[in-house]
Amino acid sequence: MVDLLRKHFRLISWIALFLVGGISALSLYELRNIKFDYDFESFFPDEDNDLEAYLEYRKTFEYDNEFVLVAIENKQGVFRPDFLDRVRTLSDSLKEMKDMTSVVSPTNLTNTIISDLGPIQTPLLHIDQPEVLPADSVQVYRSEELVGSFFSLDAKSLCLFLKTTEGISKEASDSLLTKMEKAIAIGKFDRVHIAGKMNGQKVYLDKLRNEFIIFFIASFFLVVLFLFISFRSLWGIWVPVVVVLLSILWTLALMTFLGKALDIMTVLLPTMMFVVGMSDVVHIVTKYLEEMRDGTGDRFDALIKTIKEAGFPTFITLITTALGFLTLINSHIKPIRDFGFYTSLGVFIAFVLSYTILPVVLHTIRIPKLRLESETSGFWNKRLHQLLLWIFNHQKWIAGGTLLFILIALFGISKLQMNNFLIEGLTRNDELRKDFDFFEKQYSGVRPFELLITPRDTSHSVMDVAELRALDKLDKFLHTKYGVGFIISPLSLVKSYHKAQNNADPAFYKLPQDSTDIVDITSNLSRFRKRKEIKTLLTKDGKKGRITGKMHDIGSLKIRKLNTELEAFLKQKELQPIRVEITGAAHMLDKNNEYLAINTLQGLALSILVVAVIIAIIHRNLRMVVIAVIPNLIPIIFIGGLMGFTGIEIRSSTSIIFSIAFGIATDDTIHFLARLKLEMQKGIPLLYAVKRTFLSTGKAVIVTSLILCAGFFTLICSGFESTYHFGLLVSITLFVAVLTDLLLFPVLVLWLMPKQQKALSKPPHGTSSSN
Repeated sequence: MVDLLRKHFRLISWIALFLVGGISALSLYELRNIKFDYDFESFFPDEDNDLEAYLEYRKTFEYDNEFVLVAIENKQGVFRPDFLDRVRTLSDSLKEMKDMTSVVSPTNLTNTIISDLGPIQTPLLHIDQPEVLPADSVQVYRSEELVGSFFSLDAKSLCLFLKTTEGISKEASDSLLTKMEKAIAIGKFDRVHIAGKMNGQKVYLDKLRNEFIIFFIASFFLVVLFLFISFRSLWGIWVPVVVVLLSILWTLALMTFLGKALDIMTVLLPTMMFVVGMSDVVHIVTKYLEEMRDGTGDRFDALIKTIKEAGFPTFITLITTALGFLTLINSHIKPIRDFGFYTSLGVFIAFVLSYTILPVVLHTIRIPKLRLESETSGFWNKRLHQLLLWIFNHQKWIAGGTLLFILIALFGISKLQMNNFLIEGLTRNDELRKDFDFFEKQYSGVRPFELLITPRDTSHSVMDVAELRALDKLDKFLHTKYGVGFIISPLSLVKSYHKAQNNADPAFYKLPQDSTDIVDITSNLSRFRKRKEIKTLLTKDGKKGRITGKMHDIGSLKIRKLNTELEAFLKQKELQPIRVEITGAAHMLDKNNEYLAINTLQGLALSILVVAVIIAIIHRNLRMVVIAVIPNLIPIIFIGGLMGFTGIEIRSSTSIIFSIAFGIATDDTIHFLARLKLEMQKGIPLLYAVKRTFLSTGKAVIVTSLILCAGFFTLICSGFESTYHFGLLVSITLFVAVLTDLLLFPVLVLWLMPKQQKALSKPPHGTSSSN
């Protein structure tokens, strides 16, 4: 077989080059259609009963997230005729825009007074009568339903509440936002803050496009730098880089062909591929140079021996690395599943190219200057030999330090918490984040709050007296204890009508005490149930009601505590007439956390189990399993402890770190074990087998680990806090992993593997530094 391959290797090389070139050309052509996408609803947990209930709720009433808040500042105060006139002009302009279904502005709000002659409406703000505005301002700030909703707490800004077409497309959304920004610019306001799905979606996608390029360029130059330091030659840079670039190209093209757009997760894929895919290439090139230095015949013989000895370990590392990503398929969150699937697919493509195009290139290019490579190898051997002697002489210190290290990390893990925010990942300096913070400081917030209300007695309506009184008590709890503002519900309709009956006096914005008055109001309101503003709060038969509001983005950790308090509150006797269900888009995002812990533990456990099974099958030795798992489990424990001590919470972005890092980190251990097995098969003593393994494999392990750490470390440049943490934590994990492999692996082997000679139980101080 080898002779046949040698005879036709030139032909095979040309065929391989032709195929790779053809596929690469098609891939480049396909990349014309690459797209970026960010749909936060894709982070809703699949196959969840609450999701089905929410979709039905949205169908019954309206989308709770198709809104935009526009806060307009005026440093001299909002009750200025010229300022209000400009706001009115803007509001009128916004109404005429396509896909804008509703514009509620302080300039078009009215006070309704129900008199003997019928309802009379007067403007809330008398813009054309400046002398009346001071009285208007007093009236506004006596109205609890207006402050924090349409008027800021400091009276220096007011808010427009806009609604857009339900299910509006990305293209239409961007077009509408552009028109809005132009109309706002005409007003020449002091400052304008915009918050909502439409604006957030555009900002996120713009950042994704920019960071896609930045990460790739940064990781490219860092990898090139480490390759130059390692191989000190031009070919040692371009050969590995070309192979990995081709694997990235093929993977992105396949994603595009399958209709998968780059989102906040998969935008990391090129960087991941560039650093992870480089591992196999570096091991192959290092082994090839080692064979050439040892004078193994010609280049073909060196390649064959390289593939024989390095092929199987790299295949196993392919499985473990891909597995680390594939465990994410178990997630209930689609973007995480897609990220795991496509990255594992990319790792497989990188492996295929490493054993097809890489041997062809190595056999075709000019023979490298082995003298320079030998000098470089001598440098590495000297340093690795010194390190190994130190390890041999400090085995107990290393073991004791590791144990202490684990105990401290376990204490840190006990402090870990799960949390999730609506504005996931944006840094404090980001303009969108500043806008959201402004709404939290001056208004009720941006986070949607939704409750579904139904009467326990099926013969009753939400608008019956007992149910409204229960709603009134619930309304007060939500406002004072839960922190919900901008509350609108069927109760709001009754309170507004009651206020209108009493000359629009804000003091009467409340539920009447007399049951007869309540029945009278609900009877009058029943005539208007076909109106849109009522249909979004109450079904036609009155059997379902909606409470909607806004609140601060305080995180799912605090929300869970508030929900527990709400559940306890709802058990009171006065609340029994109604049944309350928490729902809404924000609630669905919070549901993710209920699955994160389970998914994280399942993914990590599966990774450990499969790695253990693979090692057990290959080496048929349980001690080898322990040696393989322990050095790679310690970095995972460490990073969990670090997150606990530093207050980094488990979120969608950070939960995937553990299984991914474990899958990647095991690569180095597998290469160590594979080389150790080869050395022991030669019949040499265990100590010398460890020494030869350490010196021959150590360089590749260190180089690939540094490339991985540097590549992931580039992610700290991200404008997304979640991506920053992902890059930082994975790079730290892999750095700790290479330390445990270098320091702990020899100790575990010497302690757990049976020694072949008692005389070799202590390291000889005069060992040679050569292989």
